[in-house]
Amino acid sequence: MLRFILLTLLYGGVSAGSHSLRYFYTSMTPISGLPEFVAVGYVDELVIDEYNSDTQRDVPRQRWMAESVGPDYWERETQIARGAEQIGKVDIQTLMTRTNQSGGIHVLQQMYGCELREDGSTGGFFRDGWDGKDSIVFDKEHLRWIAVGQWEVLTKEKWDGTPGYNQQRKGYLEGICIEWLKKYLRYGERQLRPAAPTVSFTRLGDSKKLSCVATGFYPQSIELKLHRDQAAADVPYSSGVRPNHDGTYQMEKQTDFEPSDPAKFSCEVDHAGLSQKLVVFYEPKADSMLPVIIGIVIAVLVLVALAVVGVVLYRKKAGQKPGYNPAKTSDRGESSSTSSANA
Repeated sequence: MLRFILLTLLYGGVSAGSHSLRYFYTSMTPISGLPEFVAVGYVDELVIDEYNSDTQRDVPRQRWMAESVGPDYWERETQIARGAEQIGKVDIQTLMTRTNQSGGIHVLQQMYGCELREDGSTGGFFRDGWDGKDSIVFDKEHLRWIAVGQWEVLTKEKWDGTPGYNQQRKGYLEGICIEWLKKYLRYGERQLRPAAPTVSFTRLGDSKKLSCVATGFYPQSIELKLHRDQAAADVPYSSGVRPNHDGTYQMEKQTDFEPSDPAKFSCEVDHAGLSQKLVVFYEPKADSMLPVIIGIVIAVLVLVALAVVGVVLYRKKAGQKPGYNPAKTSDRGESSSTSSANA
């Protein structure tokens, strides 16, 4: 849980239409039941591989990754992660000393990656965080490190003072990282392709809540707006973007609704999988007619039942004479055999 909280705090987004390759290393002081080191690789929003100090192996998290690279790749990535694990242990002790900490729970997060934009331009970053806050960031354009926390000034001076170190970092972000990103995009082309959302309105029974639901879309970046007569509708509830079981995403927004309201409600959606914004209007006829239809069906059934009862009673009265009791017959009714036997 702690790892995912940190990812939320420190994970920067990318623009729509671009692709990214990112790695997150999390080192922490020993906590029962949790690995002391975890490394996770992402292409866009998909986890492609993962390593932790308990298993000591880097493993694929997408089928297309397992099918596209061989054992040598996983052995190499495992060795890289093991090396990062050992460095993380040393760095935690160093930072605890610099921040005058002798115990407690501490987390070091190291993040780096690159971005390939729609226009062909690229970007990249290296960033470290300590206990949930940025501590040192790489300025790729000026080949320098920026110490956000005072405890990282010594690290900044060391890295900036090492000949060729910053140039090598920049070279990785603009070269090797982008090359591997392009490979991964080819490997997972089908799954990484934008998928357009399916958009619909829902209203359960006589509920006074009207929901617009968009589902089946990828990537997760989406804009969904509810309108009442072309003006922004109040939205007391939004689910946020949630994952589906198939790697796509869904989102729901609700607004208050009165069945007698003559206003027109619409849902506007913008997503990378759409060639243009999609607008869906709420059609109340299906909802408003349902109770009427049910009422008509019930009324017809009642009338039929009453008619049947009336006919039965009429026939019963017409077939009887005062003081005459008909002979009892079999429950199964008359037949040629019983008539013959009684004759």
